[in-house]
Amino acid sequence: MYGTSDVPDRTERQCPGCLRVLVVDGESFHRDPMCADGYTRKCAECRNEAERDRYHLEAPYRARVRRERRAERRAYFESTGRYEAA
Repeated sequence: MYGTSDVPDRTERQCPGCLRVLVVDGESFHRDPMCADGYTRKCAECRNEAERDRYHLEAPYRARVRRERRAERRAYFESTGRYEAA
């Protein structure tokens, strides 16, 4: 395969997040075609936890954006006369 000759064939890897040594497969590590060996550096559990944390930190931002878009849509439809308040 092109470009993978410098990547050693490793079956186990230590996750830098939790420091556990895990088998490199689709269950322990997420697939990532941008990485040299095709798997992410951090294990799936660490990545999932980081994504959950990021999702909760961004919740106020998403709520603000949702309110702003709703207000913009309402203002637009009120200006065109196609909005009838209940």
